[in-house]
This record gives sequence, C-alpha cells and structure tokens, in this order.
Amino acid sequence: MINVVPMTEKDITSVVAIENMSFAAPKSEAVFREDEHKYLVVKDSGKVVGYIGIEKIAGEIHIINMAVDPACRGKGIGKQLLEAVLNNSDVFYLEVRTSNRAAIKLYQQYGFEITGIRKKYYQDNSEDALTMRRGINGKHT
Repeated sequence: MINVVPMTEKDITSVVAIENMSFAAPKSEAVFREDEHKYLVVKDSGKVVGYIGIEKIAGEIHIINMAVDPACRGKGIGKQLLEAVLNNSDVFYLEVRTSNRAAIKLYQQYGFEITGIRKKYYQDNSEDALTMRRGINGKHT
C-alpha cells in the first residue's frame, strides 16, 4: 500500500539514502533534520521510496527538493508527490537541471512552464537550472 505522509525523524535515514543515490551534490542529513517539517515522504508497504520538500516564501510555494528511489522510478511516485502538494490556490516555483528531461516533462504535465535560466546554478558541475512556475489553478501566467 502506497501512502504520502509527513516525514518523521525515523524516515530521515531513508530520505538521505535516496538523496545520495539521486544527486551528485546531495544535501546533508543535518539539512533534512532541520527542515523535517517541510517534507512529505511516499511509503510503499512502510518503506520510504520518495520525498518532496516545499517551503512557502512571500506567498508562493517553492518546491525545494524531490527525489524517488532509483529502483522505484517510472512507477508514478513522482506524480503522487506532486499531487500531494499542488493546489489551485497557490503559485509554485522550482529549479531543475537543464539535463533532467524526465523531471522537466513531469513538471510540464502538471502545468509548470519554463520562465528562465539560472546560469551555473549547480555547484557540483556548474550546470544551469531552468526556473519553472505554475500559476493559480495550474494556469500559465
């Protein structure tokens, strides 16, 4: 059974493992501990298989991080995470690597549009990030 639930302290070890498998410059365990209240996790039969972090800034919601266990990708878990946080009354923003075509496609399916580029955004390899925005009611504006 798959559930999306708030992250708890006991989920952090699994979240950090997924983070380490997913990113060349992963966030530290301390970051997840400090921001525990900002994250939701997806559990499949009690095992953490993905997570998403959001933060409300100046009346807008920023998706700060999202990843799915590599062994569980392609099963709709990313969609479940997005559906758990998206609503029709807030504006959402995020950054994504220009090379992460799968994520860009997923975000576009949920109404995000590319609004700009942040040059050399990622410290591990100086890759650019696309900035993406989803307007109220999922509309582009």
